[in-house]
Amino acid sequence: MNTQSKKLNTLTLSGLIIGPILGSGLILLPPLLYNMVENFSLIIWAVILSLGFAFALIFGKLAILFPGDGGVSLATKEAMGKKYQLLTSFYLICAVFFGPVAVLLIAAEFVLEYFPNSSLVELGFYIYVLTYILLLIKIDFLGKLMLIVSSAITIIFFLSSVNILLNVNEFNFALPNIDISQMGYSFLLVFWAIVGWEVIGNYSNEVEKTKTLTNAVIFSAVIVSLVYILIALSICFGEFPKNEEFKLVWLIEPIFAGYSNALLASISIILCIGTLILFVGGVARLISSLEFTSYSSKHLKNGTPIGALNFLSFIYIITLVLVYLSFLTLDNLVAFADGFFIANAIIGLITAIILFEKGLLKFWAIVLTFVFSVILLFSNIYILAVIAILFLFTYFKK
Repeated sequence: MNTQSKKLNTLTLSGLIIGPILGSGLILLPPLLYNMVENFSLIIWAVILSLGFAFALIFGKLAILFPGDGGVSLATKEAMGKKYQLLTSFYLICAVFFGPVAVLLIAAEFVLEYFPNSSLVELGFYIYVLTYILLLIKIDFLGKLMLIVSSAITIIFFLSSVNILLNVNEFNFALPNIDISQMGYSFLLVFWAIVGWEVIGNYSNEVEKTKTLTNAVIFSAVIVSLVYILIALSICFGEFPKNEEFKLVWLIEPIFAGYSNALLASISIILCIGTLILFVGGVARLISSLEFTSYSSKHLKNGTPIGALNFLSFIYIITLVLVYLSFLTLDNLVAFADGFFIANAIIGLITAIILFEKGLLKFWAIVLTFVFSVILLFSNIYILAVIAILFLFTYFKK
């Protein structure tokens, strides 16, 4: 790639990271988790965000050590060989077959009331068309655009959460009783909040210098963690109706009043599109780097991997059709994607254990490998079977 296209600096790369990492998880997970386990959600958030910070630093370092469109798979190739590079790439590609369609449906749900004559699948398709157009834009401009919108969204939720907490008359904290399976499923669900750091390395060819990637990862991880924990605290301690399920719009209503529903719908669309830009763009770069065919490796003059992008778009249309025909549901898509994302993350962490010298990051890579392996056990049984079959095929392949 031409070095003149390397135009992302710390701020613009952070803009490309923060919005997508928050993404659909910000509007889906805090209320969903609280409605499941109430105040225990604070403990789950504290654990997953701490792990997520270490996760971000580990994958950031791998991206620095082995820059390129192939992302962390390049490090895996160095540490474990070509066949495991292909395995981790296939896990990530499989995850991105399902995950982006789940994001499209989540975004569509928030705007469905404004388009009563359309179905979720139709709206999801239109949202993807918009995302596809944005993915054709020069990457540095896209980074600046996402910096502006992700900054605005971060400020909205920061101010709303702080406002809720400042108006709490009494802080009461009581933990509900939950069983192991409920706890395990909660962690599997919340893993969605830290998904995304795996594909940061696929943008390493787009940065001005190595330090840019390090600074952007640290800055983004701090902001993402702060926003999530403030929202979780305000949901648990805020004075909201206790006889019905929590709705995220309640968080911003004290400040934005009658504009809250429209604002939340707009935020949802922006965050979901940001997530799609990060994942689809990152995995399209990965596919193009693997050089499956001459077409899948084709790029536009501005560096957009158009061949791989069109391939992924074809997959998403098929998946949307399967959702429309009721062969797949949103729950299926999230469960399938999470399983493959975790499997991909585990291989990346094992790569880090092999490559890193003794130190804090190596220690955390070992800890995360164990924790993520436990969380993976709570995944969908069919996805576990596919993950195992792909691993065994790779292991025995000469």
